[in-house]
Amino acid sequence: MHSAQQIIHQLEAAGFRAAFLPMSAMEQVSEHYESLERRAPATGTAKAVAEHFRNNQPPKLEFAPQSILVTAIPCVGATLILNRKNRCVEIPILPAYINVAPSIKRQDALLAATQYQYEQVKGISLKLLAALSGLGQYGRNNICYVEGLGTYSWLETHYTDIPYDSPVQVVQRMATCKNCGLCRAACPTGAIGKYDVIDANRCLAMRNESGKRMPRWVPKEAHHALSGCVRCQECCPQNPPIDFSRTLELDKAETRQLLSRRKKLPGDLKAKLEEFGCEKWTMSVIKRNARLAVKAKEI
Repeated sequence: MHSAQQIIHQLEAAGFRAAFLPMSAMEQVSEHYESLERRAPATGTAKAVAEHFRNNQPPKLEFAPQSILVTAIPCVGATLILNRKNRCVEIPILPAYINVAPSIKRQDALLAATQYQYEQVKGISLKLLAALSGLGQYGRNNICYVEGLGTYSWLETHYTDIPYDSPVQVVQRMATCKNCGLCRAACPTGAIGKYDVIDANRCLAMRNESGKRMPRWVPKEAHHALSGCVRCQECCPQNPPIDFSRTLELDKAETRQLLSRRKKLPGDLKAKLEEFGCEKWTMSVIKRNARLAVKAKEI
């Protein structure tokens, strides 16, 4: 059977980045969640995140796990083109919101061929596991940077019965962040800087992913994408430029349907967006976010 290092080589040959963690790393993971509320006492989400971790431990598996595999899948962006008022309006679709299912299937096929057992990790921050494995490092914006990919990757983590006993890495912020405040200055809602972790209550990406009413304190001009926010990433010198070259253009009728006040997307338009690669879970907020992004461009 393949060794952990051989599996890493196979995954990297397929275009992924990968690293393993020994199960002993769970000690550091537990310490991280125990200290979370102390490190971010007023963010409002620390307690819920810590409780989610505890509710998923120990993992219920049909095998005895020996390691955790972390895989980083490269992501690219895209551009949605709307036809509105006799002009084209371009709205970015950020890398984290383009479906990577085909890449995940290729990863799963490679893992299945190893004849080891594996199951997805639940309740643990994927970027934390990436940092402990040495695959990534935290930025000041609390996002995980993977060498060669920056923040533009989709992380997959699996418990496995693959033997692995190398030392766990120290979770640390990139050294280049020490004297740099570009992401903090670029954040349109002031979510970066006060705590070691980001203030999720003020994070525009979190607000855009939620179907809840947008707070009045969010600047109207801050909205710039179909989902999420990229301001703290696009300004970062450690990130490569985002590839937005892939496009999907909606005609005037489809644009009206997208920007209308009706709660649900028409079935054919929803299918078109999903076929293009827009994540299914974003369909409930795409209409609201598209309207906000268009209004921001018109300010």
